[in-house]
Amino acid sequence: MKYSQQNARPKILLVDDEADFCVITALGLKKLGYDVVTALSACDALNIMRTNRPDLVLMDVSLEGQFDGIQTAEQIRSDFDTAVIYLTGHTDDFIVRQAKITEPFGYIVKPVELGELKAAIEVVLYKAKTESELKNLNRRLEEANQKLHDFAHVVSHDLKTPLRGIRRLTEWIAKDCANKLTPDGRKHVQQITERVDRMYSLIDRILEYSSVEDKDEDKSMVDLGELVNSVTEMINSPENVTITIENQLPVYECNETRIAQVFQNLLGNAVKYMDKPQGRIRVGCVEEEFFWKFSVKDNGPGIEKKHFDKVFELFKTLVPPDKGGGTGIGLATVKRIVEMYGGSVWLESELGKGSTFFFTLPKREATSENEKSAATATARKQASIFRGTAI
Repeated sequence: MKYSQQNARPKILLVDDEADFCVITALGLKKLGYDVVTALSACDALNIMRTNRPDLVLMDVSLEGQFDGIQTAEQIRSDFDTAVIYLTGHTDDFIVRQAKITEPFGYIVKPVELGELKAAIEVVLYKAKTESELKNLNRRLEEANQKLHDFAHVVSHDLKTPLRGIRRLTEWIAKDCANKLTPDGRKHVQQITERVDRMYSLIDRILEYSSVEDKDEDKSMVDLGELVNSVTEMINSPENVTITIENQLPVYECNETRIAQVFQNLLGNAVKYMDKPQGRIRVGCVEEEFFWKFSVKDNGPGIEKKHFDKVFELFKTLVPPDKGGGTGIGLATVKRIVEMYGGSVWLESELGKGSTFFFTLPKREATSENEKSAATATARKQASIFRGTAI
């Protein structure tokens, strides 16, 4: 939504084919402190929009000529993203429905009372200014995210090149100097190799995390039951750990790779940290009114309550890397993907008995940033309600 940032008088375009109404209303608005330009036709209005760029348009719904007020307002919104308030002598349902399609900021019935009109104008100007600032912030955030994404790829390349060299050198040392190395020396070479591999994995996971919100991703209807089976086969869990799907999972429109990452991280962690002779991991799903609630439940070591939020933070891990811990990126990636779809993720656990990771996906994916924010807020509220229950 365009809005002039200068501390000047707000500029208003008044569009109405009744010349007398335009003159009288424009005089009243000027006395209230606004700069007013008038137009008697759609053509005049669009020409003024191109040259004068007002902050707000007051549009007569029943404008006569080639285009009526609703069509003209739709063109203004499409080309200039400027706020529109409709002025009309008609209140029938059909016109109101048609007007709503163009998403106006207001609808005032003639005859117009200047005090009422001023109140509507001030509210709309404030809202337009706020939306303009929000769009600028979102644009800057997208630019920053793109720069971060590009930076991650550059750093990945620059870091992996010397790592490959270090790994080759350790392999040559281990092979060519096998007879000369002491047991401690062989152990140190092996430690170097393991740390190089760990750094390689960390770089890949950072790239994975930075690429979560890439815009150009393909979506399709994915059978999540089949997806979980594929992920389970890929994980290749040991014989003492069984992974079962407790009930039918839905077919969901999504990017298959992204949702596979969610299940792979949750199931992979459950397998990796399983400490029971007979590990049991269960995947479940419950259909709610507006979303699906998924769960991945295990009978592993469990997690202390004080760590419930920490595990979803980037680079946070409860087990040190040199003792078999991960990179601290997997669950952060899960959280980012789920919230990208407008869902929420949370954890319930008891030490010694196991953990259950829950996440939700809305039945209709949020498309705009406002919808995603609203959907995520709703999902988080539902998550707080669900805490203490289990599938």
